[in-house]
Amino acid sequence: MSIYDYLKEKSTSEIAEMGYRLPDVDLEKGDVWVPGAYEGIILRSTRSVKLHTIINFRTALAVKKQALKPSEKHMAKLTKKLMKYPAISLVDPVCSYCVAFKIIKNEEKKAALRELALDLAKNAVNREPVKMGIALLGMAGKEEDLPVLEVLGKHDEFTLYCAGSAARILEGKKKNDFLMKLGDNTQGWGKISVLYELDYKHEDARLWAVKRGCRNTVGFSYVANVCAIKGNMADVLAKLSAGEIEEKEAEEILHGVCDIFTGLLNPDENQDGIREYGEAKRAGEALRNICQNIPELAEKDERAQKIVESLKNSGIIV
Repeated sequence: MSIYDYLKEKSTSEIAEMGYRLPDVDLEKGDVWVPGAYEGIILRSTRSVKLHTIINFRTALAVKKQALKPSEKHMAKLTKKLMKYPAISLVDPVCSYCVAFKIIKNEEKKAALRELALDLAKNAVNREPVKMGIALLGMAGKEEDLPVLEVLGKHDEFTLYCAGSAARILEGKKKNDFLMKLGDNTQGWGKISVLYELDYKHEDARLWAVKRGCRNTVGFSYVANVCAIKGNMADVLAKLSAGEIEEKEAEEILHGVCDIFTGLLNPDENQDGIREYGEAKRAGEALRNICQNIPELAEKDERAQKIVESLKNSGIIV
């Protein structure tokens, strides 16, 4: 069974309950990485994932050959190459070579590349070829291919790639709507990757970052500063303090704000804390005012008053 078919039959909750197992590797038999963690940690560290140029070039040639002259033999060779190295080290250079080969500028060749991308994404039985298929779909795919990204993206192992490809295929509100839905269906590194693809010029993206962006299974501090800054948390809290937000939404915002402050006040090693958040004083004062003036809202999350006390003890507010 292909990975796509396997995930298509599972709901988000079923995937989580099964420990995010994929059919190509049994987690109990040595899959040491939490889904999406390898890419997530690599991309946020100084570790290099670069491969020798000749490896990238030969892999890109194999992609081109299978796209333009498809055969079982060519696909077998391509799959073998894609399984040899982590996709995160291959996708960018291979996609760059596809541009250099002028595949994308020729509609017929681009259509052929799209067919290959869909074939890998939907039919591959190993995760690395699936990831390459998703990445290529970002270059040659169409809006009608988004259901494929939606199925694969609900598993944190593939969300990074699906979010990146969706961001290439879609624009504006459509892009944000798709990404936020993807983020709501993931819990760990996948959700974190969505935060880095959203367009925060749009208010709905900023509000999503404050309400639900920080809550994940990796750790609040990984993205607390991102959610606070990109989501304009201080402005949202000012509106909340002024009673400008409806009661139902206000409670969700309060929970999200408490998640963010929890991450900022308890940062993991090498993560930004409250001192790195430039609007900490203004946001903290707004939360304090909510606790003082709208106690019925503050009581919806027992962390709110404790966060205010921590901010006072830290000298952020008085």
